[in-house]
Amino acid sequence: MPVICMGSQGKVCCSVKGQPLAQLRSMELPPIDLSWFAENLSDTVQEILDAWNDGNASVSSKEKAPPELLKDALRQLIEVLRIHEWNKNPGQGSGNGANSEFDISELADYGLNMLAELSRLSTDLGLGGQVDRLEQLALSLGLWAVRQNGELSSVELVVNGIARIANHSQESTELERLFHVMGEILDAASPVESSRYLVEDTMHNPRHLLLLNRAIVATRTHSTQLMETAFADIAHQLPDVAPGFFSEGMEQVRLQGYPEEVREVIERYYREYPPVSTIH
Repeated sequence: MPVICMGSQGKVCCSVKGQPLAQLRSMELPPIDLSWFAENLSDTVQEILDAWNDGNASVSSKEKAPPELLKDALRQLIEVLRIHEWNKNPGQGSGNGANSEFDISELADYGLNMLAELSRLSTDLGLGGQVDRLEQLALSLGLWAVRQNGELSSVELVVNGIARIANHSQESTELERLFHVMGEILDAASPVESSRYLVEDTMHNPRHLLLLNRAIVATRTHSTQLMETAFADIAHQLPDVAPGFFSEGMEQVRLQGYPEEVREVIERYYREYPPVSTIH
């Protein structure tokens, strides 16, 4: 399999350009904690706001929602999420004792869309480091919502964030943990997310990209059990993409020093889903 996980728009999610994968510093999954999220979000948005106020925003950026409005909206969202958390765990906070009637899926989608808007603003402002941080914030919020039984309808930044971590991870235990986190996101991703994209537009479809990245991570763990799970999902959910993916895997078999059991799994899927012959 390819050893680099991809982000949306087909970009390699790796914040250290030009370095071989083996030299990249390890990154950890962000805390799934609203206090951590709120603190880091405040710092990140303030830096974006400072750049905006310094006049670094382009004309197209000025047509987007100002970061101050997004900051206020996200602050209000965090307050609502905390109320939900308190009401579910009254012994851990000062909840009002009322039953929570919040739609976590809707709130998570609202928050992730605002983070995506901030990411676009950061790109316009040339703040690459803030884009990285917003992806990690999106991953933290997305996983928090998933573990509150929420559904995710906007996962682009989440997929980018987890791909970035995967590209910095080397240890099998880290990769296995990422594999299971990817599975959580896949299980929670709304069908609406995939329906927004053309069938053949896999590299722009965050959910489809996550399926492919999970298979890459599984291969890097050298766990045949994880590979079987990820490869079967690609074969069943992405039948048009599977032959090319497993064909590329065979190219990696020739280049990488995979253990024999790993090679056997890749070769078997390649035989079962061979590339489609074309007549010129």
